Formats: sequence, C-alpha cells, structure tokens
Amino acid sequence: MKKHKFNLVFLATVATLCGQPALAALNTYTHANGSTVVNINQADANGLSHNMYQNFNVTSDGMVLNNSTTDLVRDKGDLARNSNLDKSASLILNEVISKSSSSLNGYIEVAGQKADVIIANPNGITCSGCSFINTGRATLTTGTPTFTDGALTGFNVAKGTITVNDDGLKGADYTDLLAQKINIQGEIDTTQLKAIAGIYDYNITSGSATASGTAKAYGNTIDVSALGGATAGIIQLQTTDAGAGVNNSGVLNATNLYITANGTLTNSGTIETGLLSATAGGSLTNRGTLSASQAVLQTTDAFTNNGTIKTTDYATIVSVGKISNNNNAQIDAAGAVNIISLAGNIENRGTITTPKTLAMQTGYNTVDGVVTAVANTSLLNSGAIQAGNLSMNAVKEVSLLSGGDVTSQGTAYVSATKVSNAATLTAQNASVVANEVSNQGVMQTTGLLNVSGKNGISNSGTMRAGTLTLATDEKISNASCLLWVLCSKGTMSADKITITAPKIAAISDLNGTYTTQVLELNKPAATPATDTSL
Repeated sequence: MKKHKFNLVFLATVATLCGQPALAALNTYTHANGSTVVNINQADANGLSHNMYQNFNVTSDGMVLNNSTTDLVRDKGDLARNSNLDKSASLILNEVISKSSSSLNGYIEVAGQKADVIIANPNGITCSGCSFINTGRATLTTGTPTFTDGALTGFNVAKGTITVNDDGLKGADYTDLLAQKINIQGEIDTTQLKAIAGIYDYNITSGSATASGTAKAYGNTIDVSALGGATAGIIQLQTTDAGAGVNNSGVLNATNLYITANGTLTNSGTIETGLLSATAGGSLTNRGTLSASQAVLQTTDAFTNNGTIKTTDYATIVSVGKISNNNNAQIDAAGAVNIISLAGNIENRGTITTPKTLAMQTGYNTVDGVVTAVANTSLLNSGAIQAGNLSMNAVKEVSLLSGGDVTSQGTAYVSATKVSNAATLTAQNASVVANEVSNQGVMQTTGLLNVSGKNGISNSGTMRAGTLTLATDEKISNASCLLWVLCSKGTMSADKITITAPKIAAISDLNGTYTTQVLELNKPAATPATDTSL
C-alpha cells in the first residue's frame, strides 16, 4: 500500500473545509516591532476562535492575537485587520497538539475587541514575565479542551505543570491556572486568581473542578515559594487529589482568600487578606503570619500555630485532631475567637488575646442543637490568655498550668470532668464546674466565684471573690499534703462564702484559712410561702 505524505498547508486546508480549527502557525508573522502576530481563526457562533499549534511560545518581544476586523493604528506599530474574521471573537483558544511545552516570556495582547484567552498545553506551561493586554480572562491550563455540541465546556486535566517564574505574571482581569501541579515562584498580579491543581474535570460555566476517580497525590501540588506570591481582589487555591497539599512560603495579598487543600496546608510566609477561609484534609500548620479581617481555619487532622494569627474581627479554628498554639505563637483578634477540637486535645503555650469572647472546646460535637461528648479529650494551658469573656470546655480535663495565667474582663466559665488550676484565673465573675476541682493556684473575681465539684473540691491555693460559692456531694479540702506530712494550707477570702457540702458537719472540718464577713454552711433552701387566704 502506497504511503501518502501531507504537509501542514494541506492539513490546514482540509481542516478548514471540514469546519475544524486550522493550525495557527500558518496565520502567523513577525511584526516590524519584533512581536509575533497571530491572525486567529474565524469565531464560531459561540464567539470561540479555536487555534491549534505545534508550538506555542512567546518571546520577550511579545505576541499579538489579532482579533480586529479593521486596520488599527497603534503606538506599537500599525496592524492590518485579520482577514480570517468577519466578526471578532469573544474567546480565543490556543491549543498545543504536539509534545512540546510552552514558554511565555513576554506580553500577549488581544488586538481589536477585548476577549478571553486560553492557552492549553498538556505538556506544561512556564510563565516568566508574561502578561496579558486587553484580555478579560486569561486561562493557562494543562488540560485538554472538552466540547459539547461544538461548544467549549471545560477541560480534562490529567497531567502537566504550570510554573510562574521569577519575573511573574500580570495584566488580566481574571487569571485561571488549571494543572496537575502549580509552582508559583514569582509574583502574580491580577484582579481575581484561581489556581486548581490535581487530576480533574473543569467546568467553565460553574468554574468548578470535579476530581477524576480516586486520584491521589503526595506532597504539595500548589507550591508558592519564598520569592513567589499573588496580589488580587480574590484568590482561590484548591487541590483536588486526595493527599495533595498547599504550601505558601511567599506573600499572598487579597481582599478575600479561599484555600482548599485535600492534603496538608502549610503557611510559612505572609498572608494579608480580608476574609480568610482555609480548609485542609490533612494537617494545617502556620509558621508565618496570617493577617485577616475574619479568619476561618478548618482541618480534619491537627492544627498547629507556631507563628502569628491576627484578625480585626473574628477568628475561628476548627479541628478534628489536636490544636496547638505553641511557644511564642500568637492568636490576636479584635473580635470573638472560637477554638474547637472534636477529638483532640487543645494545648496553648503561646498567647491568645481578644477583647470579645474566647470559646475553647474539645471533645464535643453539636448536631441540631444537641451537644454530645464524642472523645475523652483535654484542654491544657501554660500560656497567656486574655479575653473579654471566656469559656473552656473539655470532656476529660481542663488544666491551667503554672505560669499559664488566664484573664477575663467579664465572665469565665470552665467545665470538664476534672478541672485543675495551678495558674492565676482572674475574672469579674467565674464558674468552675466539674466532677473534681483542684486548685493550687489563684482563682479570683471581683464578683461571684462559683466552684462546683460533684466528687470533691481541693484547694491548696487561693480563692478570692466578692461572693464565693462552693458546692459538692463529697468533701471540701482547704489544704493538700504530701505523704501526709508536708501540708499546704489553702486560703479562701470573700465578703460572703456559701458552702454546700452535706458531708461537712462544721467549718472546722475544712482546714486552711478563711476570711469573710458572712459564712453559710449547708444552709437549707428557703421554704416557699404558703397562701392561707383561701
């Protein structure tokens, strides 16, 4: 059988006659100013100009996608109209069909009517000083375009890496990076940035990605290096594969920032934003600075803060696993702070500050308003906590360790199976509720201090209040002893002390020191008045 050879011109002619996109290389020339001019293909009924390339590269002299039906007079040199067009395109698709990757080292300009630009190359795309002029949305993707009834519907992303190098990327109103892996090593400057990494199907209409099958990845599939970063009104970073992480070592600056990682999420750089919403399928770790107006940080694993989290409004941290605010770490909010672990301990060795309400809770889950204990977890504090109002709730234990002072300008509520305090707990009013309460430190309020320990209350420290109320079904010890010899007496001081402890017959059974104007021991409840008027 005789073999036939076809040149590119013949193939392009056949493609045109069959209504398929022609190879754009045949419609390309070099302008007098050195830029490459592409006379794009005729737009279809949907406004799509589909152009195929063996190679798509942009030099430092730039590229012009000629979308003009008339001759143009320009500062960069006049441009003749594109004779392929009888109407301008609204979307220009540039698809690479070879095995060559693309290097974008200069500007890409849409001449004539403004249009969206797509560069699709499954072999990979590197941008180093690339920019977009007269472009609404710029999409760089390693996906293969998908069509329904001739209309472009999305991309199938199965491989490929997009890299933004030192000289960065800028210029488009909207910028989409869609690839299996995304490396940002330079600055991206755009109005809105969307970066999605993984193996997935992307829908243009909804702007959403659906993971393909059970794709798994290890490590970070979105990586922002120390010299990289992005500035935009809205930034969206997303990984779709199970185990795929997001790392930021650079600077992300946005009005709103949304990060969704199926794996770990790590920040060792700087994030400055209005709303910060960050969700991790693995651990979430901050070693850098997170500054936001509002911050919502969620992880199905452990949360660790070794840096600074600062908000001008609220901050919410929700974790299935352990939550750690480590030495020298800071959580500083002007609004309310919620720190919630469903099944891990909460440990604070750093600083947590808010003039509003701080709520720390571990081991509980709330469904339809019903709170249920789901894990035997503890809350430990050896750092500094300052709040307007405070609540600490743990299924197993709340332990305030020596040096871990806790201050509430308003109320403080501490609840667990066991509460032990070796620090200084200060509030206007405070309630400590547990099966067992042990105080070796200082509990002090200017108003009411209510201590309820069903199975016993032990005080070898100081309890100081305007009104001190102690309640237990067992005994109250106002001293502790080591080997029954070395005893430390406790101190209770209040204008009024009320004790409800049926197993204590006399105040002398309590030991320690008491200073009060009024002391009530097991005072009977008042009997309701009887109406004798009938």
